Parts: sequence; structure tokens; C-alpha cells
Amino acid sequence: MEEELTLFYEDATEQLQLMENALLDAKDGTDDIEKIGEIFRAMHTIKGTAGMFEFDNIVSFTHIAENLLDDVRCGNTKLDATLSSLFMNVKDNTQNMVECCVNNQDFSEELTSQTQNLQIELSSFLNEPITIDNQIIEVEEKAVSNEDELLWHISLRFDEDFFNSGMDIISIFRFFNKMGEILINIPITSSIPNLENINCFKTYIGFEFDFESDCSKDDILEIFEFVEDDVDLFVFKHNDIDSLLTLLTHRENENLKEVLIENCSYNEESFEIKQTPAIQEEIKQEIIEVKTPSTQVTINNETIKEESKANPEITNKSFSLRVDSSKVDLLINKMGEMVIQNAKLMQIAEQNADEDLEEVSEGISLLLEEIREAVMNIRMVQVKDSFVKFKRIVNDTAKKLGKDIDFIIEGGDTELDKSVVEKLSDPLVHMLRNSIDHGVEMPEVREQKGKKAKGTVYLRAYPDSGSIIIEIQDDGAGINKNIVLQKAIENGVVDKNHKLSDKQIYKLIFEAGLSTASEVSDISGRGVGMDVVKRNIEELRGVIDVDSSENKGSKITIRLPLTLAIIDGFLVQAGETKYIIPLDLISECMELTPECQTSIEGSSTINVRGEVLPLLDIRSFYNEKVIKEIRKNVVIVKYGNYKVGLQVDELFGGQQTVIKPLGEIFENVPGISGGSILGTGDVALIFDIPRLLEYRIKQGE
Repeated sequence: MEEELTLFYEDATEQLQLMENALLDAKDGTDDIEKIGEIFRAMHTIKGTAGMFEFDNIVSFTHIAENLLDDVRCGNTKLDATLSSLFMNVKDNTQNMVECCVNNQDFSEELTSQTQNLQIELSSFLNEPITIDNQIIEVEEKAVSNEDELLWHISLRFDEDFFNSGMDIISIFRFFNKMGEILINIPITSSIPNLENINCFKTYIGFEFDFESDCSKDDILEIFEFVEDDVDLFVFKHNDIDSLLTLLTHRENENLKEVLIENCSYNEESFEIKQTPAIQEEIKQEIIEVKTPSTQVTINNETIKEESKANPEITNKSFSLRVDSSKVDLLINKMGEMVIQNAKLMQIAEQNADEDLEEVSEGISLLLEEIREAVMNIRMVQVKDSFVKFKRIVNDTAKKLGKDIDFIIEGGDTELDKSVVEKLSDPLVHMLRNSIDHGVEMPEVREQKGKKAKGTVYLRAYPDSGSIIIEIQDDGAGINKNIVLQKAIENGVVDKNHKLSDKQIYKLIFEAGLSTASEVSDISGRGVGMDVVKRNIEELRGVIDVDSSENKGSKITIRLPLTLAIIDGFLVQAGETKYIIPLDLISECMELTPECQTSIEGSSTINVRGEVLPLLDIRSFYNEKVIKEIRKNVVIVKYGNYKVGLQVDELFGGQQTVIKPLGEIFENVPGISGGSILGTGDVALIFDIPRLLEYRIKQGE
């Protein structure tokens, strides 16, 4: 796919997603102007960009939808549940059309039929019901019966920096040709300088043209919607002599009257009707008072330039760029290699006691840290852009099951690494579908229980202790722990004599093949979804927890790291191996005095200023060689509400840590999430703190 088509596809998909979100909010009908405007803008934008690629079938289809939405916007038609459902089908159909067009595929018979049916259905809602064929006939009749009303005169001048807007002049005329016919087009070349003074990045040309179309003035102005500050524009009916005289006065330095007469756009009599001194003075006054955006920019051009000089911040525009995520990934990988090389440089400086080299290396470290934060921020995205896509899934699933669900998203502005967000999508879909299918009861059952017939499902995101928390909560029936435990025993997942806590029983729902559903549907019930959820979350170095209360609902909590690429780590040594602890999970470090070492010897806990914490000796956990002559230390780590002391030997301090995968051989090593290359070239293992805590908590139970 060409780059331009890729951009068109991404933009169209984004617009359609916004349209879907607005329609889901208005699924029962709405008078909310903002929501209606969002739906209208999506159709309008897609129509415009599709026209630039000459996807005429998309343009004609979205044009009808846009007309009906314009009626809704003007209050002539109400956006009720029926119409909202129709526009949802229009959205889906447009998506299919866009995918066919960008892949250069012919429309299937089904898509063609669906498109025609939707066009007819859309037309039936318009105030003057028409079919596609009749529309052409009516336009032709109007053209014959009232030519003057269909003829416009358009005067167009481009700002010198118009090319910086990204719009192509030819695209503008392409839009006009789709909306009607340009009868006379007069290029205005009087501003073009001599060849030696021409700047190829500047725009010098203008146009006067007569345009025949049944579209409205607003339709014409919408062509310039994205460049209204970059053009000087007049649009008026060809027989509107007052506007014509206003134009002549405005462009008095261009001898425009002679140009228009010479090119047969107007004749001499056209200018003699009201051209008296009194009227001229009135026209000049009107020009000063006109407040349309395009004329205001032109009239006050000099003033604006002066203001810009006095207030330079006005000209500092912020732009958004669409960048292929693989380019950002490559940048981060290279960034990681630079961190490793700088660590080697620091090591050499220390070994050679070279203070100058050490100073340079520290300076590079600071710069690398700033660049790393800036680059990592590029990958951070708000989760709402991903979460809103679930509205449709919840809506469709609930509709299919005959349930009424209020889906509420909270904390949508929480930021998370883009790669984490992408990998989180499938697990969330599984959990939401399960929550709707198994959690929320049917409306009549809820009413029998004294609940509202309409169930509620929350999807929340918020930061907590250097992690991101994702919660899926419903107010349904809750998990029946007795049934879950019985199924687990029948499947051989747990022994019937094994005592499990409530939380351990709830977590059994993530075991493969375990389902409490009485029947299998096309939504859930086979017990093959939640085990995938658990595996995917663990691959993201996250942990998952379940709480439930019978007849009150369930809550699944996912705790995720902020990023997967480069972290601030703390280097320690246990035995002969170096380990890295994520710095944001460290609560404090303690050096063990000989007395303290004696007091905790053989103990599984440590007393920290009156607080008794579980203690995990890393040396014994990984069968490390015990070196008696070196110091002993304890690093207190905190994850969520849990704290554990990790007993190690040496503490080396913080450093930037590039996370590297360890390969399949090490994937089952407990409590290790990856490795990192140190400045010495040695490999340090990165602790998976959630897994270590989980192990230590289980060990203590």
C-alpha cells in the first residue's frame, strides 16, 4: 500500500472509530449537538479525503449520509434509536468500502447490494425522499429551469505560504469538479514576480472562475475548511452584483473588472447597475465591517503580521505527526545499545581512574537519560483510544444476549506503553465478554433480585506505585466459588483435600479447560479464553487478581509495568550472580549488621522498625554460592499492598537497564523476567518482582 493510501486508511479508520463511539453514546437517540457534530464531521472528512483519491463510490455514498446528518444537525430530523442504528450500518459499510478501495479490490456483490440498500434507506429519511436515479433527474430539471440560481462566481487567492498547509491546489479543483462544473476559469498571474525572484516554495497565483452546481454556499466553503486561514476567498451567486462590486473594490489593484470582461465572465452592463459614488462608499464601509474568517484575515493582514512580531509565541504552532511505530521501536532499540555502550565507557573510565573520561561519560549518561525519557514518552499513549473500541463489543454482545448493559470507562487519560496497550486488547475482550455473558444476569433475573434491570460494567485504568492498574468490574451475580472448586477437582486441577483460600479459588477460572458455563455459546463457555488471558498478562510482566461477592459482582484487577523496554534498575549481587531490581519497586535498602545477621539466620521474616516482613534469601532461592566474607544487605520491595525483604550480598546502585529477552531456555526460571548487559559485558538477571512476591506469599501460606 502506498504511503498516501496508508495515511488515508489510518485517517478514515480513526474517523469511523470516532463515529462509532458517538453512535454508541447515542444508541437510544440524542439531541446532543456535540455528538451529532462528531458523527457529521466523520462522514464529511471521509468524503473529502476519499475525493482526493478519486474514490467516487465512497464520496457518493457518504454524501447521502452527510445530507441526512445535516438535516439532523439542523433539527429537521431527529436522531432516534432507529436512525442511530442505520448510521452504525453506514459506518460499517463505509469501513468495508474503504478497505476495498485502499487494497484496490472490486466491491463484492454483497457490498454493492448493501451500499445501494443503505443509500435508498438514507434517502427515505430526507425531507424530500428521493432515490439515487431520481436525484440525477431532479438536478437536471433544476439546471434547465433555473440556471441563474445554480451559477456561482468564486474569487480565490492563496496565501504566499499556502504550500505549507499540505493541501494541493489541484485537489481543490478536483473537489469543485465533483460538486459541479467549472464553466470559466481565469488564472490571475499579476502577482508572479520575475523569474530570478521566484521562490518555488511560495504561491503567487490566483483564480476567478464561474462554477455551476446545485450545492449551497456552505458546501463550497467546506472545501476550504482545513485551509480557511491560508486563502482569500469570495463566494457569491453570479447574479449578485453587490457582491461583485465588493470584490472589485477589494481587489482594486488587479484591474479585475477588465479581466472578467475580457474572459467573458461578466459583461460591461454588469458593473453599471449600482456603481454610483454613494454605493461605492457604502461598499468600502461594508468591507471594513465584514467579519467572515477569510476576508478578516486579508483585510487585517498587516495588522496580524505586526501583532505576530510583538507576540512571537502566536506563531509557534504545535504539529502532530503520524509516524510508523516500527520507526519508534528501532529508535528505542538503538537507544538501548547506546546505554549499554556508555555503561562500558564508564567501566573503562573507572578502571583507568581517568577523571576526564569519567566526567564525559557521566555527561553522556545524563543526556541519554533525558533522551530516553523523551523517546519513551513518544510510545506512551492514553488508554482511552483503545478502550473506546470495546464499547461496540459490549454493545453487540449485550444485544445478542438480550441484556441491557451500561458500559462505563474511567481513567481513559491514563498513559501506558503502546506495545502494552496493543497486547492488552485481546485479554480485555475476553474478560469483558465473559463478564457480560457469565457475570451480568438477564434483566428479569436482576429485577427478581431487587437490582436494576440494566447491568453495569466498569473498565478502569489508573496509576499506582509505578504500575498501571486495569480493572474490569461488574454488578452481576458474582463467581460461585463452590462450583468453580468442584469443576477444578473434577478436571484434576486441584486435589479435593487441598485447602484453598477464596482468592485462590477465584483464580482457578484462569485454568485451561475450566468453565462453569452450563452450555457452550459462540461467545464463551469452552474454557479456552481465560487461560490465554492469564498467559498474555504474564508475558507483559503483569499480575492478575480476582475479587468476587455473590450477587454483588466481580472485579478483575490487572497490574502492569509502565513500559517493556528500558527501566531504571538497581544492581545487586547474590552469590556470584548480579541481579537488577526495578528501581520504582524498591522501598528501602538496609545493611545487615553482624547482630542482625545472627538474629535473622534461619528465619523467614525480618523486623523493620516494628513491622514484620516476609524475607526471601536470594542466595538460597537460586542455589547461589555463599560467600561469607562479603557484606549482607536486605532490599525491601513493594508491589501493590505487599512488601517483601530480598536478602542479597552487595549493593551497587542505580543504572539505566535495557531489558533483553533470555530465550526459551530461561523462560521457566521463576522470578526472572529478562536480562541486561552491564558495562563489563557481564549479564545481569532482572527480577520479576510480582512473581517473587507471589512465590514468597505462597511459601508463607
